[in-house]
Amino acid sequence: MSLIRATARRRAVTEAIVIAALAAAALLAGAQAVLYSEDNATSERIAQAVLGRSETITRVRRDVMDEALRVPGTPCSAEELERFKALTFHSSFIADLGRLDEGRLTCSATWGDLAARPLPPPTFHLGNSRVWLSEDLAGTQYEGTTLIARDGIFSVSSTSAFDGIDGLATSTSTLSIVAGNRSYTIRKLQSGAAAQAATVHSRTCSTQNTVCVVVETPRRSVAGLPAWVLALMLCLSAIAGAVGACFLARRRNAQDGSIHARLDQAIKQGEIKLVYQPLCRIRDQQLVGFEALSRWHPDAGEDIPPSVFVPIARQFNLTPLLFRHVLARALQELGPSLRRHPHLYVSVNAEPHDLAQPNVVRYLDALLREAGLRPSQIRIEVTEREQLCAVGKANIGELEAMGYKLLIDDFGTGSANFSHLAESPFQGVKIDRMFVTAITEDSPLRSVLPGMYQIARKLGMDVIIEGIETPQQASLLRELAADAVGQGWHYGYPLPTADAVEMLE
Repeated sequence: MSLIRATARRRAVTEAIVIAALAAAALLAGAQAVLYSEDNATSERIAQAVLGRSETITRVRRDVMDEALRVPGTPCSAEELERFKALTFHSSFIADLGRLDEGRLTCSATWGDLAARPLPPPTFHLGNSRVWLSEDLAGTQYEGTTLIARDGIFSVSSTSAFDGIDGLATSTSTLSIVAGNRSYTIRKLQSGAAAQAATVHSRTCSTQNTVCVVVETPRRSVAGLPAWVLALMLCLSAIAGAVGACFLARRRNAQDGSIHARLDQAIKQGEIKLVYQPLCRIRDQQLVGFEALSRWHPDAGEDIPPSVFVPIARQFNLTPLLFRHVLARALQELGPSLRRHPHLYVSVNAEPHDLAQPNVVRYLDALLREAGLRPSQIRIEVTEREQLCAVGKANIGELEAMGYKLLIDDFGTGSANFSHLAESPFQGVKIDRMFVTAITEDSPLRSVLPGMYQIARKLGMDVIIEGIETPQQASLLRELAADAVGQGWHYGYPLPTADAVEMLE
């Protein structure tokens, strides 16, 4: 009997060792696979972020230089340099703006008179622009950045234009541009230590221009995990899969909960600030109001863009709180000016879920009475990501009866269509920017915007067209949609409260 028991114990030990070894191997392989996937995703995310920032800088630089070319007066005069300073100040990614003549820097917003400082020949030409890279600017005020000149105007990008993209500071990003048959490195972003032997490489190129990004991030290994973790994985290998899955799930939930808690606290403590983008009648560019846009400026740390925190607000049902905060703050900041100008209004964004909340109608009415404004001075732009529930439709109908105007935001990109729009309680639509871009291009969508505008007007609806960025687009829209309201960089960038109030007054 004792022999049988001893044999059974030996068999049980052998089976436990085999199962433990298999479980440990599976767990280690799974852990390595997770690290591999996360490293690839991180590298790709950084590459996309760097490329997106590059495209934004290119657009801002182009608009600023176009605006500089339209500044009247004598070149390098005090009046012109003051205007250049204002353009530089309001452009996040531009460090300096000035003039050059026959390859000599003559003056700039930052340095004033540059005493006709000569530049070496440009590194390369890109269309009608000349480009000097960092190494060609050594010994000048602009060492470490990129200088681009066109039609006697030059602009210099900020050395911190790409800051904050790699939050973990582990990657190296190389930004290159193809001109002719050569590729030039226009910026190398060294966030972390030198590249390790095992690295992840991600390469992506812009569809808008000839810029490409290559990102290198260190490849992590399961062997680099703490020793106690490896020991724990070996000791608990039989149940490591279940424990690991629970641990990863709890860790993700803890991270999401932390972000959710931070956003909740930020809204309640007033860290969510507002900027205001002008809304102008397309026919004569007359100001009709502003759209209130939220910005998160934490007391400590980098700014968090709406593209990050708004989806978090949707995921954790914080949009009703955010909607009420934005509306209350907009009325507080613009209320006095709007009372003096009853024909102007402020527009705020809302989710369908926000308008289905209990007492939302009573809340809006009380807020408006306290501000001393009329319901017609409020526009509520509702996204069409989801269908309105019965309570939401009832609340919107009640708000309409009180004189509020509600519009469908980003019309044409979601589920809303004209067949149910005609039966909905909305009084207007906001046409998405993708259709504005199409009217000046050889695109299948070129004829969509005029058709949408005509149908909306026949239904008696107000129309706002967003994303108007160029004089060419504005000129075409004066012919195609003169009675619509326009919004975009052509009419003005989002303004801080003081500038918006000054514009109202």
